[in-house]
Amino acid sequence: MRIRIMRKDLLWIAVFTGIRILSYQSAIAASGPVLLSINDADPAAVIITATGLNPSVNDSSNTANNGVDLLGFFAASEFGMTLGQDLTGTLVGGNTGVSYNDAYRDNYSTGGGSSYTDLELYVDINSPGENITESFSTSQPAFTGSWTIDLSNLGIDAAALPAAGTQGEILSGFSGDPGNVIGAWEVTSPVPEPTATSLLALGWVVIGTLIYRRRTKSPNPVSAGKQLS
Repeated sequence: MRIRIMRKDLLWIAVFTGIRILSYQSAIAASGPVLLSINDADPAAVIITATGLNPSVNDSSNTANNGVDLLGFFAASEFGMTLGQDLTGTLVGGNTGVSYNDAYRDNYSTGGGSSYTDLELYVDINSPGENITESFSTSQPAFTGSWTIDLSNLGIDAAALPAAGTQGEILSGFSGDPGNVIGAWEVTSPVPEPTATSLLALGWVVIGTLIYRRRTKSPNPVSAGKQLS
C-alpha cells in the first residue's frame, strides 16, 4: 500500500516542525547562553568543557573559592558526595586565571533544604588564587578550558547523572553566597563513529539511487521507435 502525501500535508508538516524548532530555541534562550557543555556518558570521566560564549549578565560578587553552581544537575540528592580536592583540569571561570580543582554538591536550587541536587565547581580554600574575584562580563567568555572529573570515585550514583539534552542554569557562587544566574549548562552526547555496517548500508543506498535514476531517465526503445516512424 502506498501512502500519498499531498502538498498541503507537506506544508503542515513544515509549519509544525518550524513551531517545534522555535519553541526549542525559546527554551534555550530562556536559560541564557550555554556556557558549559557536559559529556557524562562515562561517570568515571565526566567532561565539562567551556563553550567560549559570554554570560548573559555581569557578575563580580564571588571569589574563585565560591565558584559556580550547576543548578539541578543531579536527578537525585547527592548528600553523601565525597569532597574531591586537587582534581586537575584547565577549566577556568570568571577570568581568574586559576583552574577549578574541587567539586561538591549544593542545595541552592532546592531552597536550602535537605535535597542536594546542584553541582558546585570551585577552587579549594587551600589552593593559590582561591581569593581572586570571579569577574563574569558580557563582553568576554565566561569560561575557558576543560575539566574531566571522575564522579563515580566521588560517590555519585550513575543513575543520578542527567541525560543527553538536559539543560540547567549556572549560578555565580553557591547557596551560602549566591550571585546571579549567568547562563546555562547542557549535557551533550558524543557523535558515534560510523560502523562498517552503516557505511556499507549507506553505499548500497547510494548505488540503488543511482541505478533507479538511470533507469527512469533511459528512453523506452518501443516508444522511441514509434516517435521516429
